[in-house]
Amino acid sequence: MDKKVLVIGNGFLGNSIINEGQKKGFQIISAHTSSNNHSLDIRKIESIEKIVTKISPTVIINCAALTNVDEIEKNPKDAYSVNSLGAKNLAKISKNYGIKFIQISTDSVFDGKRGNYSETDTVNPINEYAKSKKLGEDYTLDENSESIVVRTNFYGENKDGKFLYNWILNNLKNNKIFSGFNNIVFNPLEIQNLTDMLLEISEIKYAGIIHLSTDKNMTKYEFARKIANELQYDLELIKKGLLDNNKMTAKRPLNTTLSNKIAKKILKTKPIELEKWLQG
Repeated sequence: MDKKVLVIGNGFLGNSIINEGQKKGFQIISAHTSSNNHSLDIRKIESIEKIVTKISPTVIINCAALTNVDEIEKNPKDAYSVNSLGAKNLAKISKNYGIKFIQISTDSVFDGKRGNYSETDTVNPINEYAKSKKLGEDYTLDENSESIVVRTNFYGENKDGKFLYNWILNNLKNNKIFSGFNNIVFNPLEIQNLTDMLLEISEIKYAGIIHLSTDKNMTKYEFARKIANELQYDLELIKKGLLDNNKMTAKRPLNTTLSNKIAKKILKTKPIELEKWLQG
């Protein structure tokens, strides 16, 4: 393959793209703030330009982001610096050097009042994290109209035991009673499924916003019950709970489900539902 993909960020998604991309034969270069070989600070445009001129990538996928929603609500400055300005810098450099740019955004840019959002629906972020990501989207497309902004939500087996799926699984394994929000609705992708879609997107001609999600909407409560049922854990451990935004530092949108009609038309990689993934 002649595609040289620069992956920004070494978190859950960034590492998934790096590992899966290498397996598929992509030439993958990883760059992040703590890298020994390709240290990068996306808040500084000269740092990006230095890396880009050194390795000459054909594609940049930006997975770098600050995502602690409650912490960002209290101290939003750094989030805007990374999630907004960082995206702007990458889009600008990608435009200047003729590099395909993919910016990873979030379903949280919507206010969650109705769900099943399309790419053309009006966004209305209700917390500082989402506002910083929405501004990152705007900057990306303003600086480079050929960029791709991916809105999504994902889950999966995390080697460090972090995030929602592992939290649910650990509670089930330890016979610990816990609550699942029955008023939060989403349609997330399994992380390897999402990774496969992103790698495919890196090779096709597309510009603008695209939503990557599964076909089935579910509450967080239903998500937990599906995991317990397929893996044969005690369903009685999972209790119905309700998110009370008045008790949260940052408000959360209640229904961020995304329409995936465009993605299903243009991508060969199809969404895999939770039950099928759990069945292996």
